[in-house]
Amino acid sequence: MPVDRPDPADGPDEPGHRRPPDHSQDPGAASPRPLDEANRVVAQRANRAEVDQVYAAHKVTEHNDTRSTTANADANRGSWNEALPSLRAAWQEHQDRYPEPERATSRTHPDGSWSSGETRTLTPEQNAEATKACADIHDEGERVILPAVRQIEAADPSRGLAGVEHMLKKADRLKEKIADILLVESHLSPREALDKVPDAVRYTFTYSPDRYAEGVRADIERLKAAGFEEVKLKNLWSSSQYKGINTQWRRPETGLRFEVQFHTPESLQAKELTHGAYERLRRPENETTQVERDELEEFQRRVNVPLVTPPGGNEIKDFPERKR
Repeated sequence: MPVDRPDPADGPDEPGHRRPPDHSQDPGAASPRPLDEANRVVAQRANRAEVDQVYAAHKVTEHNDTRSTTANADANRGSWNEALPSLRAAWQEHQDRYPEPERATSRTHPDGSWSSGETRTLTPEQNAEATKACADIHDEGERVILPAVRQIEAADPSRGLAGVEHMLKKADRLKEKIADILLVESHLSPREALDKVPDAVRYTFTYSPDRYAEGVRADIERLKAAGFEEVKLKNLWSSSQYKGINTQWRRPETGLRFEVQFHTPESLQAKELTHGAYERLRRPENETTQVERDELEEFQRRVNVPLVTPPGGNEIKDFPERKR
């Protein structure tokens, strides 16, 4: 018959081992007497008091951890709020030194063609198709996707959607993107070109820093459960030019792609403050001097320096995951 081996902690030289009382040196020693009822009650109360003390100490530690996280978040928010006025002043000073050039006017001509500046043009046939494609996307974004995203928002009242009034790119802005794509890929139709625009429809969730990582993960799973296909996730919290997480999704029934951004209140403010710089950096190089481009990148870096990555924010992985 096999012999049962003792657990290592039961061995006499293991740190967790308790040696039994050694009565071999005192044969006449009395065996321990069982506790009477009164002593048993006393022992139970002492044991209960010890358990309560340990539990209370754990709750204090847990409470202190929560207070510490909240205090850190408040300190970070205070640092951002202190920096914000000077950052806004810096952007105004940049605009004063580099006045915004007059933006090309988008217009539809009597023959039905469309243009925005000298290079962005659509024939009457292309413009008609682009107009219909833009209207279809706006309709689907408002009538189908927004209600689904609203349901996701309702699942957690601790965060919410921001900037819903800007969720749809205007038709002329989309036509500019279509025209830019057709300059490079002239074989595409306007609708096919529009399918390459990932942010024709955009939604933004904002979370408190202490709920950010948990909330983003939960909302990604809710988007999947709603039937949307994840196309891309870019975690940009380590970037010096932009902070946040941007994702792209596809509605399988129609193939419509849309964007969902995940921010803290502070990173959303930073994004809005640097949007003008971002737009200038996207222009053709002949429209923005290298000196200004360098200043724009430095401004974006300066805006993002005070932002603190929320706990766990850097642990959310890209999709598809980047190869290292």
